[in-house]
Amino acid sequence: MKDYKLIESRARNKAIDTRNELGINLSEPIDVDILKVLRKKEKISIIVTELKGNISGFFLRKEDICLVVINSSRSFGHQRFTAAHEYYHFKYDKEMNGKICPINKYDDEYEDESLKYYVDKRIKGNKLNIRDLIYLENYFMVSHALMLVRLRLINIISDKEIELMKNGIIYKAAQLGYDTALYRNTKKKRTIIYSDYAELAEELLEKGSISYGKYEELLIDGKLEDILFQEKGNKNEEEIGFETTDRIR
Repeated sequence: MKDYKLIESRARNKAIDTRNELGINLSEPIDVDILKVLRKKEKISIIVTELKGNISGFFLRKEDICLVVINSSRSFGHQRFTAAHEYYHFKYDKEMNGKICPINKYDDEYEDESLKYYVDKRIKGNKLNIRDLIYLENYFMVSHALMLVRLRLINIISDKEIELMKNGIIYKAAQLGYDTALYRNTKKKRTIIYSDYAELAEELLEKGSISYGKYEELLIDGKLEDILFQEKGNKNEEEIGFETTDRIR
């Protein structure tokens, strides 16, 4: 039989230690950009892009190098939860070199106990309502669907209550004054990369280690074509500017 008080204590201690290491205030919700924090503090390379199939994200590790890929077709809240989940693998599953995490298949007992602690703190023995639900989603910055699943797993709500609360969440969140971006996906932003990849490629080019053609190939392989388009666009603007100046003279 599991000692849930011990599990809860360990979960809380790990959460406190991790927040301290990442420079996140212990008394506040994680309302910072967790992706940028993980990149800056842990040097984790992160790619947010559309993934096919029933996948939230995955991580790969080779020695001290770690790559996390997150599915942009899921809501922004789901993406944040995925980032934190993959970070847990990176930080605490030291023997794990990689893992694909399907949607709604998270099974970490520490996550359950941490959630239960904050639910109890919020509802104080009362029945959880839609306002509590939206508060918790925005406190943890996770998706509506995922929060419903987690609350059901720890027996805070029933299947019937899930049916009553699963629809109309964007309208209700807006009505309560919350930013609804948490509930929408980010596919329109295309691929977003948090990494030194482009900087390293440019450094190799400047040193003469690679040709400009190879530099372009590396950026395209890394899904950073936008950088090339920006460079060419800026170059054209500069040329047009010089031509205009010449005419004025």
